[in-house]
Amino acid sequence: MRQRSGARIECRRGVGRPETTTVGHALKARVDVARTVGSDVRGVMDELLQDAVALLSSRKCNVHEAVHDARKNLKAFRSYLRLLRSLIGEDYRALNVQARDAARTLSGARDSVALHDAIDQVEAYFAHRRIRPDITALRNAADAESREAASDDVIRAASRDVAKLLKPCRETVRAWKLPDDADPYVDGLTATYKSARRLLQLGLDTRLPVDLHEARKRVIHWRYQMDLFTSLWPRVLKATVRELQDLREDLGQHNDLVLLESRIRAAEGGFEGLESPEPFLDSITVLRARRVHWALYRQALLFCDHPSVVSDHLTTWWKAARSRKHAP
Repeated sequence: MRQRSGARIECRRGVGRPETTTVGHALKARVDVARTVGSDVRGVMDELLQDAVALLSSRKCNVHEAVHDARKNLKAFRSYLRLLRSLIGEDYRALNVQARDAARTLSGARDSVALHDAIDQVEAYFAHRRIRPDITALRNAADAESREAASDDVIRAASRDVAKLLKPCRETVRAWKLPDDADPYVDGLTATYKSARRLLQLGLDTRLPVDLHEARKRVIHWRYQMDLFTSLWPRVLKATVRELQDLREDLGQHNDLVLLESRIRAAEGGFEGLESPEPFLDSITVLRARRVHWALYRQALLFCDHPSVVSDHLTTWWKAARSRKHAP
């Protein structure tokens, strides 16, 4: 599903008048470390929740696109929660559980998209081969499952439930008083890098879907956190974020293929009675290996430094970025 930029929809806060919001702005927000870091981070997180509630409450936009964009907001929100874990105490656990449960409630819509994304990969694999299985059979199976588990009515009902769940979270976020000094943020960033590095190594060693899935979640946290602080060294960190996004997509496509493989092997729902599944399963094996190959390449680029080195770099970059503020 393609990303929409700057979509304008109307949302309501309480019983007030309709408020027009440029949804998606929060995902593009960056923190200038030479300014008021604490209030900026808090503002970004509040806006992420506002955007998500507006998307899930709207009846004007495509429900699948709204859920897709809201889920991205929730991923960024949880990434920033992890960054602030040492600063917000018990709020971390409560908000993380609420955001996690909200994302899981919307997962049916994502599974439908993931199946079709995996089928796109399989179709491209067979595009230039002389013998091609009937891809239409796979698409019909995925469509049948989607009609049962992810109809528009089901997704809209889930979206309304999630919107109600998220609204109270904003009051908690708005009450925070976050510091501007570098140390707690550098510590949070370093902890995220360390976790992503360790779990990615584990996943690429074992090649087990569950390990690669956990690695992907940590890579996503690191990608969003780096994006938030690209002002530390814009030219270098913007390139880093692009590579992290590519790594995220490698691992995401691998996850999509695992989902499709599990549906084919289970032969349930729309996939029951699928004839001659072997060519599809063989192609998935090859495609999964390709995604791991590219993940290994990007791992070597992005996670070669020891966490202590990353911590030192972040501290140095932070000081350099703040020195710009006082330049003549």
